[in-house]
Amino acid sequence: MASQSAAVKQKQARPEQAAFPTPLASFDHPRALVQRFKRLYEDMATTRQAVGMSAAVGQDSRDLEEGADIPASLEDVYSDFIVLRDPLHEIHGLDALRDYFKSMYANVTDCRFIYHDEWIGEDNAVIKWDMVFTHRRLGRGKEITVRGMSHICFSDRVDYHEDVFDAGAMVYQHVPLMGRGIRWLKSRLA
Repeated sequence: MASQSAAVKQKQARPEQAAFPTPLASFDHPRALVQRFKRLYEDMATTRQAVGMSAAVGQDSRDLEEGADIPASLEDVYSDFIVLRDPLHEIHGLDALRDYFKSMYANVTDCRFIYHDEWIGEDNAVIKWDMVFTHRRLGRGKEITVRGMSHICFSDRVDYHEDVFDAGAMVYQHVPLMGRGIRWLKSRLA
């Protein structure tokens, strides 16, 4: 009874951590989790498979090193309590994240990430990347490259994921009327 009381007191003292499970042995090193996170987004086929979609027509997983730890599902990377933020969205929970990816990939014909640098701490990391994608309704279907960074916080899996990028470079300047206006404004400011 005394040990149960101590556990309840500890949980009440730190309610923000009470919902998160203790670290799993497979993620005992932050670098391993960061590598798993990066592999999830390396190519569109891997990401689509992880959210339960089939690979797009003509889309194959790019060659990864022999024995690479490829995530089979979002649960392999993200906790049930994931919060994802970017300049356009805020998503709460694993099911909402899965729905978000399914919706987002409906019109994307190719998407991959090229990683440049990473800074890894005990329970968080920052990853600098270029996202290279083509979208049926943006940029006349031509390849678009956007530079950005991801900040992730983790316990046994990623609990918080924030992407920082220029939404104008990603979306707005590739919409016909809006794009002309943004390009004109940029030329006036230069």
